Amino acid sequence: MKAMAKKYTLFFLLLYISFFVAQNLTVSYELNFKPSVVRKDSARSKLYFLDILNTESVFREAMRRESDSLMYYGNGFGLGYPANINEQLYIKKDLNQLLVFKYLVSPISRDIFYVKINEPLNWKLSEENKTIGNIKCQKAEVDYGGRVWIAWFAKEIPFQEGPYIFNGLPGLIVEIYDDHKDYLFKLIKIKKNKHKNLFVMKGGKEVSWEELAKFQQDYYTDPYSFTKSQSIKVMTDDGNGGLKKVDLRETAVSLRNNLKEYNNVIELNRKIDYK
Repeated sequence: MKAMAKKYTLFFLLLYISFFVAQNLTVSYELNFKPSVVRKDSARSKLYFLDILNTESVFREAMRRESDSLMYYGNGFGLGYPANINEQLYIKKDLNQLLVFKYLVSPISRDIFYVKINEPLNWKLSEENKTIGNIKCQKAEVDYGGRVWIAWFAKEIPFQEGPYIFNGLPGLIVEIYDDHKDYLFKLIKIKKNKHKNLFVMKGGKEVSWEELAKFQQDYYTDPYSFTKSQSIKVMTDDGNGGLKKVDLRETAVSLRNNLKEYNNVIELNRKIDYK
C-alpha cells in the first residue's frame, strides 16, 4: 500500500498543479548523502522541506522547520542543533531580489550567521529527457561549490525553484545530484499551503565566507568557549535519574574527531582543513 501511495502522489500532483496559481507551496525532498569519504558506512537520509511563498522560500530540515514554528509562536527556544555544524543546510531565497543566503547556527551559543551566495548558477540545458515517477523531466548541469551537479527539472511544474540553493531553471527541480552522488536530492511530495508566513529564522549577523570559515575553525579549536566564558555548567544524565557534570575536554576531543571525519561538505570549495 505504501508503494502505491508513493506512486500516486506524483500522479495527483500533476492533476492539481493547475490550481497552484499562487506560489504558496511546500515541496518535500529526500536527501541521501555521504557525510564522510573515509567511512563507507556513513550514508544517511534526511527529509527536507522547501516552503515557497510567492518569490520567497526557505529550505530546511524537518526538525528545523518545526523548531522555527515553535520559536515564531513564542513556545520556547526551539529545538537543538547538531554538534557537527557541517550538517546544517538552511537556505533562504528571495528570487525577486536575486538573493540567496546560507544560514549557520552555533550549536552552543546559538549565535546565527548568514552568508550571501554570490556564485552564479550558469545552467547548461540538455536535450536529454527522462520520466521520474510519471513526470517528464529535462536534464541540466551546473557547477556549484566545487562540484558538478546534474539536475532533472519539470517544465510542467512552472516554478523556478529547487532544493538547497538551486533555482533558475524553467521548471521545478525534481531530482539533483553531484557527479559523485555524495549528495542526491529527490522530490517526494508537493502540497498547497494555507500559511501566510514562512516561519523563518530571525536575526543573525551577515558574514563573509572568510569570516564563516574563521568561526568554524574557532568552533573546532574550542567548541565550548562560550560556556567557559559565561561560566555555564554543562550537565548530562547520569543514568540514575540525576545529573552529572560533562567532561568538556573529553567531549571536545570527540567533537573535533567527528568534525574531521565527517567533513564531506556540500560546498567542497569551502571545505575547512581543520587544524
